[in-house]
Amino acid sequence: MAAWMLLSPHLRDRWIVQAVLQFFLMNSVLVTLWSNPEWLRLRRPMIGLWLVSLGGALVALAPMPGRQEQLALAVETAALLPVLVLVSVGMLRYAYRSHRLTADGVFATIVVYVLVALFFSRLYMQLMGWNPQSFDLPVPAAERTPQLLQLDLMYFSLITLATVGYGDILPVSETARMLAMIEAIVGQFYIAVVVAVFVGTCAAQRRPG
Repeated sequence: MAAWMLLSPHLRDRWIVQAVLQFFLMNSVLVTLWSNPEWLRLRRPMIGLWLVSLGGALVALAPMPGRQEQLALAVETAALLPVLVLVSVGMLRYAYRSHRLTADGVFATIVVYVLVALFFSRLYMQLMGWNPQSFDLPVPAAERTPQLLQLDLMYFSLITLATVGYGDILPVSETARMLAMIEAIVGQFYIAVVVAVFVGTCAAQRRPG
């Protein structure tokens, strides 16, 4: 995911950016299902939703009128958001199920943090499709390619989740502001819970007897 964020601004072919992102999502889905073998009933829905989101992403790559592109984006977002939620829940279940602090558990919680940022960035992207004036960007959205706009919103999502707030991208519409507030609360709550659980796990492991 870090490689995707670093390389995407320098890749001219939009399909390569989408291919790398979809590979990351596919890997996340498969790892989640592998680490939660009891999720037998969720296997087909998760894979099906990911395939729908993949189809929407592929359709959005083709040149088409604005309304059809917004429809493809809406389909992709509607299928992708439940996948991100299920993958996040599955990874956290795996991380905390053993009640031990492991490298896999640490990486799982980091991936979930990025997935939360991706979740909100997709909401922001959909919001921009409905109302291009939802955000005040350094470069107007009309002058940005879809992949660069997606990266702008992913960047905004991550700094909002981390409550850094550089101020170079500003939510303007009421809906955008409310979503940013919710994401900031989620980010603080996530860090507090993860740190508390990990500190408690470390203390339990080092406790003699």
